[in-house]
Amino acid sequence: MNEHPLSVSEFLDLANELLGQQQFAVQGEVTGAKSHPTGFYFSLRDPEANALMDCYLNPYAYRSSGIRLEDGMVVRVGGVASVYKPKGRFSFRVETVEAVGEGSLKKAYEALKRQLAAEGLFERKRPLPAFLSDVGLITSRTGAVIQDFRNNLVSLGLRILHHDSRVEGASAPGQLLNALAWFNGHTDRVGSLVIIRGGGSLEDLQAFNDERVVRGIFAARVPTIVAIGHAPDVPLAQMVADAVADTPTAAAHLVNDTWSPLTTDVPALASRLSYGFRAALDSCTARVDALARHLEASDPERLLGLGYSIVTDRKGAVIRSAGQVAPGESVRTRVAKGAFTSTVDEVILKP
Repeated sequence: MNEHPLSVSEFLDLANELLGQQQFAVQGEVTGAKSHPTGFYFSLRDPEANALMDCYLNPYAYRSSGIRLEDGMVVRVGGVASVYKPKGRFSFRVETVEAVGEGSLKKAYEALKRQLAAEGLFERKRPLPAFLSDVGLITSRTGAVIQDFRNNLVSLGLRILHHDSRVEGASAPGQLLNALAWFNGHTDRVGSLVIIRGGGSLEDLQAFNDERVVRGIFAARVPTIVAIGHAPDVPLAQMVADAVADTPTAAAHLVNDTWSPLTTDVPALASRLSYGFRAALDSCTARVDALARHLEASDPERLLGLGYSIVTDRKGAVIRSAGQVAPGESVRTRVAKGAFTSTVDEVILKP
């Protein structure tokens, strides 16, 4: 024992120095959860041993945790212990936190779902661009899903820009956020983002219920397709996406559908154009036939064939009235088969 006693302040400083040298991981049940501008305060309870530990999580660390803490959740926290000098209160300064167990993950999922729904993040749905030619793909390069996606794309020369990212585990949220940030900085290279992985349990899909990832997908500058696979609870990443698919294959079909005008609209338009052309051609043909009949009926040669003749003077002008000629004047008469000239003996005017 030290012969010279320490002051309370000195002792607490020494205690904090010793406690701060060791990182601890502690698991317990959340109770007394309370958000405050200065941070998030809660206690971890060990119900079997009737033990309680006060915890503090600074605002930035809480926002970065990707989960919403509620009473009753079982969590694993990492951090260091300390004593608050003004009140001599022992507490645990939390640096990392993650939900443990299906029940706690479900509670965190529901809490974040309510928050995001209240903010309206699930309502915006941007349409995919027509004729997608450049697609950004975020998934693990080692997974089978990437081949499922590629193999089901139509052969239209689509360019896939793949950004490798873990889709499960503690490092997945950070890598997914890095991929989203990279594509946001290269929007000139892609028309849409596709994020895919196979199915799994709620725990397997935790990265896609991480608040940071969900908000990152919402902040994507191009429309997003998210296909996370079958799950009892739809991952929040899918709820915030612009388009949703159950499988990577279905995601490929959504990309293919942007080309549907070539396979549906164009043939239909061609059919309508062909039909319209035939209707217009038939109308023109009918008009030409009518004009031909009219011309035929008005043809002077036809009239001559009926016994009529055409009389002209020496200058070739058609004589329509007897007053146009005088006795002794020479005229020319044209009939159906030939012509002849004659001299006018008498002019008889119509009364």
